Amino acid sequence: MSKSLLINPKMLCRVLGQLILIESFMMLVCLFVGVIYEEADHTPFLVSLGVTTICGVVLRLVGFKATNTINRRESYLVVALTWVIFSILGMIPFVLSGSCTSLGTAFFESMSGFTTTGASVIKDIDNLPHSILFWRSFTHWIGGLGIVFFTMTIMPVAGRGDVKLFAAESTGLGQEKLHSKIKTTAAWIWSIYISLTIGCCLSLWAGGMDFFDSINHAMSTISTGGYSTHGSGISYYNSPLIEYILIIFMFLGGVNFYILYTVGTKRTLAPIKHSSELKLYLGIVVTVSLICAVTLVFYNGYDVERALRTAFFNCISINTTTGFTSDDYQSWFHPTAILIMFLMFAGANSGSTSGGFKSIRILIIIKATQIHFKRILHPNAIIPVQVNKTPISHDAERNVMSLMFWFAFMIVAGTVALTCVGISDYDSFNISLASVCNIGTNFGNTYGPTVGLADMPESAKWICSFLMLAGRLEIFAILLPFTRSFWHRQ
Repeated sequence: MSKSLLINPKMLCRVLGQLILIESFMMLVCLFVGVIYEEADHTPFLVSLGVTTICGVVLRLVGFKATNTINRRESYLVVALTWVIFSILGMIPFVLSGSCTSLGTAFFESMSGFTTTGASVIKDIDNLPHSILFWRSFTHWIGGLGIVFFTMTIMPVAGRGDVKLFAAESTGLGQEKLHSKIKTTAAWIWSIYISLTIGCCLSLWAGGMDFFDSINHAMSTISTGGYSTHGSGISYYNSPLIEYILIIFMFLGGVNFYILYTVGTKRTLAPIKHSSELKLYLGIVVTVSLICAVTLVFYNGYDVERALRTAFFNCISINTTTGFTSDDYQSWFHPTAILIMFLMFAGANSGSTSGGFKSIRILIIIKATQIHFKRILHPNAIIPVQVNKTPISHDAERNVMSLMFWFAFMIVAGTVALTCVGISDYDSFNISLASVCNIGTNFGNTYGPTVGLADMPESAKWICSFLMLAGRLEIFAILLPFTRSFWHRQ
């Protein structure tokens, strides 16, 4: 490799090849699901499995003699390319099965799955084959903690470069170090993830769902994705018990996995007591839910139990960006729409599967604003911003402010782009907000919580696919390769 070359193509091929082979294994699992349920046509997953395996093997052979190190530029490029390639290959089953009638629709459905957005453009979900339904939920589950992160649990992706890949893809998971070895950290976090999924599945099964639906909804819930096996979603079951079960597991899906790991293994509630972010997350959810419950009683005429259940279910679902809905929240007391939009933007904890801006960043902005007022009154005082009694560096403050700007910029840019392709201003803003924050439900006159996005123009589906990817990778990872400095040695 030339010394002037900043990117090692062979290393990229080797890592991408290994990652793509994981996707081929996912397709193999879905093929078995089709066989178990005696589906008539296995062609969609046979062809998809063949194409994906060939791509993975070819890239792996091209990078066979690549060095076992990866630099920071390569790690960000690998992460961005992985999510795009996975979504491209992931749309093949949708196209071949006839579930999606256009490339834009199939790519949107695949990207929405892997980014755990959960917005669907398939109209007749109830009549999809079991293998396709499982594929949709499986993409959620793998994308929940991250594709690269999942692969590091199974095999070493880039040797000494695993830490860089971890940092490039993770959104808060690296704040607390569970173990000196990144693979061990990944395995521990995945053990919590798997345990929650199994617990949710068994609870839903005991609550009245059939086993297949339980597996699919468990994967969608813990990954805070939101795909359902029925077009009407959770409302299909008309079961308060199932809603209560999902309330618990959706909330847990939005909690920092380090806290869950520590509580589960060390049998102590200390991390919960000392986590300012968790307290803020809980405070936001409870406050907004109670306000909505009160309005449901007095404005919509719900009884107290239904109002509390409906409010907590939908507010937790929206705040964790799961996207399940049990009620048409557009029919609620109109001013609560502002609170629900705030929940969409805020998201849950860092280090969770939730999308959105994340509670920790909101907490840093709140504390930084408080300190700023104190500094105005006492200009010579040295007052650090602290979270959990730990000082936050000025670089961290700037990063949070920068990310907030880019979140707002992407939402506005998405709104303008969607308006240009024929969607109304109000719908465009809400679809853009939901896409960037990776939540599968939104407000809208034409595209609301009870109406899917299937009738959107083809161009709008491509725009939303980009917004979903940018939001999932928290914008910087997807935009960095497009900057001049990324390709300059300086």
